[in-house]
This record gives sequence, structure tokens and C-alpha cells, in this order.
Amino acid sequence: MIRKVKYGIAELKNSTDQELVELIYDKACELYFGTFGESLDIADKALSDFLVIWTLDSEVKNGGFDQFFLNNGLEYGKEAVNGFTRIGAKNFATLTEKAIEIFKKQDSEFKNKRNPDFDNLDVEYYDFESWESLQIEYIRENYEKFIVE
Repeated sequence: MIRKVKYGIAELKNSTDQELVELIYDKACELYFGTFGESLDIADKALSDFLVIWTLDSEVKNGGFDQFFLNNGLEYGKEAVNGFTRIGAKNFATLTEKAIEIFKKQDSEFKNKRNPDFDNLDVEYYDFESWESLQIEYIRENYEKFIVE
């Protein structure tokens, strides 16, 4: 049986970092997919930013920025910049902005094949220190933004 993800500030405060991320990720996915007829529109933008950052990270680590834009599009890239900026991951925000510029300028020849212009950005992404600790710090300073009534 699928259960609605429910938590309050006390549960977030008393959770480990991993539990914290899992709770918020599960809630964000529940809303994104409309599992119970609700959407991310009912939540603070911080919850949407949380999900888009995780989406970008998994896509880039799986197939690079090329895969991220193919699967999610330009607007989601812009949202990722906002998410990285929100948590103070300026290097990731800047790198994503560079990737957006490449995506906007690419020719139609790359519609069905990998754009090698992303290669250096993909490598740079891997070389950065993780953004996850910044996100956890942001959540711990802003629990109320991750509560959905």
C-alpha cells in the first residue's frame, strides 16, 4: 500500500542527515508525481528546488548535462540554477548556467546524439566538492520551508 509522506518539524530536527534527505525527497516526489492529487504548487519553492537539484545531479552523473537537458529541458535547467543559488552552491549554479548557454546554442544535429561541447562541463561537475552538505545545512536552517500541510 502506498502511504502519504507525513512529517513535521520535530521529525526533521530529530532525523539524521540521510533520513532528512530521504523524507524530503520522498515528499517532493509524491507531490511532483501527484500521487495523492496534490502538486508541488502547494509547497514552498524550496521543495521544488530540492528535487530539481537531485534530478540534475543524477542525470549529469548518469549521462552528463546532455542527458539532463534531453530529459528535462531548458526551463528545468534554469530552476536548477535557482536551486543551487538558494543553497549557496555558486560553483554549481555557474556551471549549470554555462551548460544552459551551450544547450541554447546547439544545432539540431544534436537532437538525437550527444553534444561534445558538454564534455568539459561534465568533467568539471565531477571535480567539484559535493553540494549535498550545503543543501542539508540550508534545510536545517529552514525546516518550515519543507513542511507541507
